Amino acid sequence: MKEDYKVDPRKIHIDQRKKDTRRDAWDRDHMPVDWKKSAPKSNKQISNAAPVFVFAFFYICLLIMIDSAT
Repeated sequence: MKEDYKVDPRKIHIDQRKKDTRRDAWDRDHMPVDWKKSAPKSNKQISNAAPVFVFAFFYICLLIMIDSAT
């Protein structure tokens, strides 16, 4: 028969306990309930679209050069 070994809480010293020091734990425990975390503004969508704009610019330039050559 297998015995279940359990840790006696009195044997755990205060410095051995895991502390939750993450920022979201601080926000959860110490900020008001109706507080909303503000997300930083990002220009990631414009940065991701930069290659498309460059390609479109060269494509339009190519069309203008073809049209002016004829």
